[in-house]
Amino acid sequence: MTMPETYNAYDAQADVYSKSHLRWLRFAGGEAQCAFEGAVTALLHPGMRLIDVACGTGTVARRLRRGVNGDVDLVLLDASQRMLDQCSDIPAARIKGCMMDLPFDTGCFDLLTCAWGIETLCDPRPALAEFIRVTKPGGHICLVFCADRPAQSFIGRALRHNVAATGRGTFLDHRTIGEYAMDAGARQIQTLHCTGPAAAMILHV
Repeated sequence: MTMPETYNAYDAQADVYSKSHLRWLRFAGGEAQCAFEGAVTALLHPGMRLIDVACGTGTVARRLRRGVNGDVDLVLLDASQRMLDQCSDIPAARIKGCMMDLPFDTGCFDLLTCAWGIETLCDPRPALAEFIRVTKPGGHICLVFCADRPAQSFIGRALRHNVAATGRGTFLDHRTIGEYAMDAGARQIQTLHCTGPAAAMILHV
């Protein structure tokens, strides 16, 4: 399940989340974020059905829509209504829901993205199984998450400590996440090159 303190932290920080997250990207997770967005951009084509799970304030979704001139059937899902409220400017279906029990039919999305979401779970395996279930055969799942790797700077180390101390998630072993995904039915795992306490990968379904 989602760690209760993590859910409360994100709900309480919805209004200021984007600013604090930018600090994380600047000093710790930026390389992984760039690898993630590059992969999604390469896979995304006009007319696709895309779901952004744990969409947060919609920063990723806005950039992805611009890349296809808005020609995408977009669904935004987050457990925090206050986060979803920050996405009111995005032409998309906005759904409050849990990533471990997605309210969608099997195989209904061409592409699923989840940025900085699975590390908020006590156990990411149910979510990974759901991601694979709702993605069409031949589709793709793109992930970026806090990973158990050393930070490259003092500020990065401080930010890593802050993420854990404020209840916004844990740091996952990217190899274990790949193994979980394969066990859940992924056809292939592609780990993207990045450094720092973060990882990005594509699950091919």
